[in-house]
Parts: sequence; C-alpha cells; structure tokens
Amino acid sequence: MERRYGGCTHLRVGASLDVEPCNDARLKRGTRTAEVKGAGIRQFFRNSRSFVLGAGIGSGMTARAAERAGADFVLALNAGRFRAMGGASPASILPIRNSNEFVASFGRTEILANTKLPVFFGACTFDPELDLDGWLDRIIKWGFAGVTNFPSVIHIDDERRSLLEKCGLGYSREIELLVKAAKRGLMTIGYTRSQSEARRMVEAGAEAICINFNLNRAVESGSDPSISLSELAARTNAVARVAQSVNKSAICLLGGGPITKPDELLDICRETGIQGFIGGSSLDRVPLEMSVLEVTSGFKTIHLLREKVDLLERQLQLSGFRHGVVAQSSAMKRILEITKRVAATPSPVLIWGEAGSGKRRIANLVHAFSDRRQAKAALFHCRPGPAMDTLGPLFGAERLESGRRQLSLLETSSDGAVVLLHVEQLSRDGQERLADYLETGGFTPLNGVTVMRSHARIIATATVERGAGLETVLCARLLALFTGLDVRLPSLPDRLEDLPQLIQHFTVEAKGDSSAQTLTIENSAFLALAGHGWPGNLRELRQVVNQLVTLPSSHITGEVLKPLLEAPSGARPAAALSERDWIIEGLKRNRLHRGKTARSLGLSRKTLYNKIKKLRILD
Repeated sequence: MERRYGGCTHLRVGASLDVEPCNDARLKRGTRTAEVKGAGIRQFFRNSRSFVLGAGIGSGMTARAAERAGADFVLALNAGRFRAMGGASPASILPIRNSNEFVASFGRTEILANTKLPVFFGACTFDPELDLDGWLDRIIKWGFAGVTNFPSVIHIDDERRSLLEKCGLGYSREIELLVKAAKRGLMTIGYTRSQSEARRMVEAGAEAICINFNLNRAVESGSDPSISLSELAARTNAVARVAQSVNKSAICLLGGGPITKPDELLDICRETGIQGFIGGSSLDRVPLEMSVLEVTSGFKTIHLLREKVDLLERQLQLSGFRHGVVAQSSAMKRILEITKRVAATPSPVLIWGEAGSGKRRIANLVHAFSDRRQAKAALFHCRPGPAMDTLGPLFGAERLESGRRQLSLLETSSDGAVVLLHVEQLSRDGQERLADYLETGGFTPLNGVTVMRSHARIIATATVERGAGLETVLCARLLALFTGLDVRLPSLPDRLEDLPQLIQHFTVEAKGDSSAQTLTIENSAFLALAGHGWPGNLRELRQVVNQLVTLPSSHITGEVLKPLLEAPSGARPAAALSERDWIIEGLKRNRLHRGKTARSLGLSRKTLYNKIKKLRILD
C-alpha cells in the first residue's frame, strides 16, 4: 500500500527508518551560510532588533519587497508558493508535489537571488526515502542560511498523523532534521503547536521555536474561526512558558494563524511577550489581493467615471444647444464647463469677447444654470448718453421736478438676475456705481442720498477688440471685482471645429424648420470658410448662412461663397489657407484624431484619408 503526504514522494506504511550518523565532512557553503556559521540563531536574534519579523513566502518579488520593508529573515515555504499560485496554505500538506524539490526550485532561482536576508529552507520529512544528511548538504551548498520543519505533522489531523508517527515519519523525524542542521552550522526554527511539542523541540536543543496553530484558508473564507485572538494569546502564553521552563533563553516566535493586521499582533504581543512574528498570508496573500483589488477597481472606476463624464458632457452640450450654444470644439466645451461652474455661485459674472461671439447666449445660459432660473432675468442695454437716461433706469433717480422717485431695475429684480449687455459702454460714473453695488449690495439713486439695498445678481457682457483685454474697456476697480468670475469667449477662427454644426444651426434658424435640409458644403467652400478672418464672428456667419439658404441650390461651392465673404472696405482680408494647411490645422485642433478631423472639416473619413495620402501630410 502506498500513500503520499505533504507533496513528497511515496510513503510505504510500516517502513522502518534507518538513521545514518551525522556526516562531519567539510562542505562548500554559500555566502549567506558562511556569514552565520557558528553563530547560531540565538546570536542572530541577539544582533537583531528586540522584535524580529520573518516572512514565510514563495516568490522572489515578495522576498525583495519584504527586505525593503524591514523584514529580518525569510522562509522559503511551499505554502508561500501555493499562495502565489492562487491556492491556499493548507495545500502545503497535500500530496500534490514533491515538497522539497518544489521549494528548492523557486528558493534557489528566485528567493536567494532577490534578497540578502538569511533564507530558511522549509524542509518536509514525510518522505521515507529522504536522506536527511544528503539533503542538508545540498541545502548548505545552495546557500541557505537555515532550515525549518515545514510542512509539519503538527498541521495534519490526528488520524493521519498517527500513521506517520507509527512509520517513524512524525515529529521525531522533524526534530532529527533540525538537530542535524544545527550541527552543520545552519540556523534552525522549529514549528510547534502544543506544549508537549515545544518541550520536545527545546529539550532536543532547538534555540528558537515558531508557535503556529493553524494554516489560513483563502481570503474569501477569512481566517480560521476555530481560534479567536484571545484564545490564541492564551495558548501562545502556555506554549512559551513550557519552552522557557526547559531553556529560559529559548526564543519564542508566533507564526501566522488568524493574525492578519498589525494591530492584532500588537494585542498578542502585549499579552504574551513573544519575541517575533513569522507572517505568511498576512504578508503576501492578504496585501497582494487587497492591492490588486484596489488597483483593479481603480482602473475599472476610471472607465465608469469616463462614461459618467461623457454623459455629463453630452448633457451639458444639450443644455447649451437649447440656448443656441453650439459646443463641439474643445474650446467651447471648456466654456460650457466654466459657465456651469460660475453659474453655481451667487457671485456676479462677466462674459466678454469680440463683437458677435455669442456673449448674450452664454449670459442666458449662466442664468439657466443658476438657482434663480425660475425667475426671468431682466435685460438692460448699457449705452452712452445723459446719466438720467442711461443710469436712471438701472439705479433709480430722484425726479426733482415731480418729487417722485424712479424705481431702479436692481430693486424690481432683487430676487432674480439682471443681464447688463455691453457694460463697457457705461460711463465712468456708471462703472463706479456698479462697483459700489457689487462690493456692498447697496446703491444710491441719482440725485438721492438714501442707500438702497438689493440682492439682484449681475450677469454682464463686455465687447473688446480682437487681441485686446478687459483693461481697455473697464475701470480697474470694476475689473478687479470680476476677476476669476469671467468667461472669455473664443473668436470664430479659434473654434473652426464648430463650423459644420453652426451652419446647420443657423440654417434651421433661418428656415424656421428643425427638419430643414442641411447645406452641402464642398471642400472648396470649407477651405474658404476656414480661411476667412470672421471679424464679425457668429453674427457674420449667421448673415452668410441667411444668404445661402435663399439660394436655389443647397449645394455650396467655393465660387458661391466667395462674393459673400468679400472683406468690407477698410478691413484686412485674412490670408487664405491652402488645402494642405487647412487639413493640417484640422488635424492639430483634433489632436490627430482622423474621425473627429473629418467631421470638423465636413469630409467623409475616406475622403480625408485619401487627401492625407495624396498631399503627403503624415509622411
């Protein structure tokens, strides 16, 4: 009858155990073994910190990480390798591999090569044909600094353990392994579970024991519920007392078990006074699984967040489109984001840009996004002229001849918003009065002395020349109050990606029909549109489209557009783009995304590919 235990070759029940005398021959040893030869594990721990940490692992990556984190020594265990392979610690005692050959394979090639820490070899003694002396000589030759009895019969159920004990393959053989290892100068750590095992191990000369009560299962099932932390502390204390009653210098370490967190170990240390900890699952499987879980979830969340952002962007664009704002270009998408951000505050907002750039529509959008959208915003056109006519309606006035006071727009709109169009046209006195209101919430009517209060929100627009700044049209004090609360609109040449959608939008507006036939713009016409300077921006484009929709044909060519885009007298015509430059500009604006470039230029993707190839743009 043959059986296998611990992943180690065949077991013949009833086989006798032949113990050979210790071979005292001098063998060549690795650097790590030479460094600790003759010192013993007690001296090693004496030279280490007051509390030592060992890592029972199964891969070079974990060994390297454990060393960098401050571990004192490493144990190459088959259980660590099974965990790294996705299994669990209990697999270490199953007859699925030759445990010693298994540990040697990854211990030599991975762990010894990736750490300078002392490495203990987890040796299995379940194999009746195993030559302990010969195997220990090989362990020394490979460069291991120590040996431990893992897997051990202490982790096997009583029935199967009794079979091994009857065959001479039980705990006595593990003790014999460690005794022979110590005679060869190897450091040893003896795994124990009970008080009797601890007594036998220390009486045999073991200087260090690892008290280990169970093997952790997979993370899904959690740590072994059969032993609580309080019970663990009590049992550890009992085993340690027995070991130190035999040899008061015996080093007692705690091994794994239900401990998975540092704070749990701290509680055990306070109650037991153990001198170190050997972590297995708590150092490799649990942190790795949690890390992979968190990182993978993070990457997955990015995908979900991107979908959410895309949805919000589409909703934002739809909200803007309902107010006549087309935002296909990246520049206008940013404008929508800024608009929504400033709209969410009760602060005043200034929308500024060139004439015809769509300031009034963005101002309406700010109000539509605000918490005052239920009340219709009051509209006020700022213009030059006598103060009574230009400032009276906004701030109110005391009529000297009639004795009646003119109510101000600020008062009647106290619970809503006032949209001030062309605020740059207010006189210096008007701008100063507006600055007073923005600072204090109060204002004085013309010819009056009493300060009036209002909560009306100000949404203003200002027009500047191309290339100019707000300082050219607003007083410094008023400009400072709008700083950080302003939205600068791009000119049409800076948002050419919006041209196709803008043309369609203005076509629908001109025809008054949402199902109106789209204008077909040939390449030559798009070249003309892209090369035009658009001094009048959207207003000018709307006028051009209004003329195009009156033509008998909806097929628009460059020749048809040319007379409509003639620069007015005194204006400098913009330099026309070549077809190659036109496509290059489109690719730059869309970050070389060919699908988006084709849509923004009004071309099919195939036509764009052919033109890129023909014009040798990306060569």
